[in-house]
Amino acid sequence: MKDKRDSQESKDPEKISRVGASLSFNGELNGQEDIVIEGQFQGKIDLKNHNLKVEQGGKVKANIQVKNVTIIGEVDGNIYASGKVFISKEGQLRGDIFAPRISIADGAQFKGSVKMKEGVEKIPLPEEKPKPLYEQKEEPAEKLSTAEEPSK
Repeated sequence: MKDKRDSQESKDPEKISRVGASLSFNGELNGQEDIVIEGQFQGKIDLKNHNLKVEQGGKVKANIQVKNVTIIGEVDGNIYASGKVFISKEGQLRGDIFAPRISIADGAQFKGSVKMKEGVEKIPLPEEKPKPLYEQKEEPAEKLSTAEEPSK
């Protein structure tokens, strides 16, 4: 007879793995599941279709390619996200962000640049709207006229 827990885990495609607070990992991380890092990681993270969460106390020094990332701890490296990058008020990021959506909480530490990679070209620049009539100042008539002066 199968264990009920085993059958539930095999049906759950959204697994979450953890790098615990006491762990330190160097190398490349590739996978098909979400990752939570509470310890230290150095290298490269490639989770194109999955999420990464760097918990408070977690320290990551890596270039990161993910769907979404939440930073509560420290990250040193560039982030390439197809979804959203969120830096919490406790979070620290030193690196560039390439993502269609970002959110940086008040109090977060961020040093780098942001490139909004999806849809930037599609968003038209806002046109300058004319001021309502009650806000427009009337210019004196002589300043508005550009007619030639009568010849003498």
